[in-house]
Amino acid sequence: GPGYNHFGRVAAEATGATCITYMDVNTDVLEWQAGQCAKHNIRSKSVRINLDAASLDSLEGGYDLILCQEVLEHLNECEAVLSALAAKLKVGGRILITVPTQLSERWLKWLNDSYMRDEEFGHVREFDKKELRRVITVAGLKPLMILPVQPQVFISHTWLFGSRVKVEGATGRGLGRGWRVRVWKLVNKVSFAFFKATGIGFWGRIVPRNYFAIAERTTDADPR
Repeated sequence: GPGYNHFGRVAAEATGATCITYMDVNTDVLEWQAGQCAKHNIRSKSVRINLDAASLDSLEGGYDLILCQEVLEHLNECEAVLSALAAKLKVGGRILITVPTQLSERWLKWLNDSYMRDEEFGHVREFDKKELRRVITVAGLKPLMILPVQPQVFISHTWLFGSRVKVEGATGRGLGRGWRVRVWKLVNKVSFAFFKATGIGFWGRIVPRNYFAIAERTTDADPR
C-alpha cells in the first residue's frame, strides 16, 4: 500500500537496496510509483494484489525490509495479512508499520460524522499501543519500537476533515484545488515547523496521528 509517497525510494537509498516491489490494489498508485522509480534509476516491480493472506501466499519471499504503512487499519483480517507478510521476510528482516492512533481516529469521527463512512477501502480497524503490539506479536514478529508520531498531521487532518475536504480513502489523498486544500497544506507546513522547533517527540506523545513501529522476524519457522 505505497500510496503517493516517497518512502519506498528513501528506504532503498538508505539501505542500498537495488529493487523495490510495490504491492497495491490501485493501478494508478502502482503506475505512479513505477514512473517515479524510473526517474531515480531504481528498479521496481509492480504487483496488483488484494491484501489478503491467500493472495500474499502466492508471492516469493526473502525480503529484507517490508514497508506496511497506513495499511492495517484498512483490513478486517489484519492479523492474517501481517502474518503472511512476516512469512515473506528473511530471518532478521524487518517490517516498518504505521497506523493511525485510536485517539486521532475517534477525534476525527467526532469532528466529522462522515469520516470514513461508506468509504471504499476506508478505515475499519483502530489501534492503541497495546492493540498494535498484540497484532505484531500474533503475527510472529518481535516488536522493537512503537512510537507515537506526526502531531502536525493530527492538526492538519483536523482541518482537512473538519472542513469537509474530499479525500480518497485508499490513499489519503486530498481531492480538489480549492481554498480549503490550500489552507490544509499551509496548516501542515506551519504546524510541522512549530512542532519541530518546540519538540516534535513531546508533541507526538500529546497529539499523535500515527504510531510508527518496527518489528523483526527472529525465527526460521513460518509465523503462522
